[in-house]
Order: sequence, then structure tokens, then C-alpha cells
Amino acid sequence: MRDKVTTAREAARLIKDGTHVGLGAGMEMNPMPIIREVIKNGIRDLTLTPVITGGYASDLLVGAGCVKTVQFPRFDLGEYGTAPNFRRKVQAGELELLEVM
Repeated sequence: MRDKVTTAREAARLIKDGTHVGLGAGMEMNPMPIIREVIKNGIRDLTLTPVITGGYASDLLVGAGCVKTVQFPRFDLGEYGTAPNFRRKVQAGELELLEVM
């Protein structure tokens, strides 16, 4: 049986320019090591579908210029309000938005 455990660096290598990425939510999932690797690798033009609200990890990808399109029902930082990078990119017309209900 092939080992299914991998490092964040190896997992991030699976994400290429233009990939559609779903980003989960919840305390049991910490995507930050992979998010940092994606940013460090300079991945661009991602379509991002964040689960539930987007959150900090999603906002970092947007702020780093990795995301071209966001498909979302809502994008915020919960009790901390609107995600600042998301707001800035939307106001500058730099994100394609696909709102889902």
C-alpha cells in the first residue's frame, strides 16, 4: 500500500497555476503550511472555493496575488469582519467573483 502521508511542500507541488482549489474550514484542518508553500511557490490564477466563509487562509492567498477567481457564498473573517485583502482586490477590480447561494 502506498503511503498517503506527505509534507506540506509535497502537497503544495500538486497545485499548479490555474488550479481550482477548495479550502476547508474548521479547527481540525490547518491548511496554513500548504498555503505558505503555495504563496512561496508563486502559484497564480487559482480559482478558490472556500468552504463557509473564506477566512484567514483564503484571504492570505488573495492578498498574495495567487487567486484570480473566488466562488463563494460569503467571504469574511467571522467576528473580525470583512477580509481586508479580499475587500481591497474586489474594490480594485482584480478578482472575478462567482457568488453561489
